[in-house]
Amino acid sequence: MEANANATRNGSRALPSDLQQVGVVAKYDILKYLRSRRLLGILIIEVLVLAIITVLIGTSDHKYTVDGVISEYVGFVSILIILGATLFGGDAIVSEYQGRTGFLLFPNPVKKSSILGGKLASSVAAMSLLLVIYYVVAIVCGLVLGSGGMSTRVFASLGLALLYGISAIAVAFLISSIMKGSTGSLILTFALFFLIFDIITSLIGTLGGIKPWFMIDFAGSTLSTVMSDPYPVDTISSIPVGDGTTFSMHVFYPEIYLSIAVMVVYAAASIGLAYLFFRRREMAA
Repeated sequence: MEANANATRNGSRALPSDLQQVGVVAKYDILKYLRSRRLLGILIIEVLVLAIITVLIGTSDHKYTVDGVISEYVGFVSILIILGATLFGGDAIVSEYQGRTGFLLFPNPVKKSSILGGKLASSVAAMSLLLVIYYVVAIVCGLVLGSGGMSTRVFASLGLALLYGISAIAVAFLISSIMKGSTGSLILTFALFFLIFDIITSLIGTLGGIKPWFMIDFAGSTLSTVMSDPYPVDTISSIPVGDGTTFSMHVFYPEIYLSIAVMVVYAAASIGLAYLFFRRREMAA
């Protein structure tokens, strides 16, 4: 503030505050999404998915409740979040180094924390737009195609989806702050959430018999399980494999409040580490 006041008295232009810098970075990052057509592309995918699910439900003989219809749409939300985290966060930091745009951005009197904050704000805004549009359409279709009333579980699912989206973007930022190339960062982010986390969670939970409450994908699955009434409980199935022996398969369900805490920890820790790596990283000629 003092520097700004002195600059004003001397007739020079005052530097924008850190918060204003975050806003400027976020604005130009949103414009980058529009120029690259990433936002448009994922919105087209979203429209196609909504249309396919609507046609399948509308032509089905099954009688749905409002929550039942919305649950059918919620089943795709996790994949939508993975796509959004990959496209909006997968190369958010590394692209400045690979595309050499950092030579224009970093010499300006802008803190790296403001740059990271702006990029994070734009990514979260894009993800939120994606999810809110999806849920609004799902709710409208549920009210038209289903019977009965809508429960508050739908809004709980939306809140959990937004939190999972933010934590997934934070992990994507961490990957982007470490990797050297945009392509590798995008592929690793997608593979991590689409395959690697899922395989690890299955091995630990279904086969290992250990509840994977600490896995981000397991915590994120609350956005779907919260739609169940009553809320599902953990089960163990024993399958005979011969010679009097059985094979046990465990089916675990995440606890909502614990999962919220896990996602918050993933988001905070990932952004903190991403900032540390980003702050220490230098542009190479």
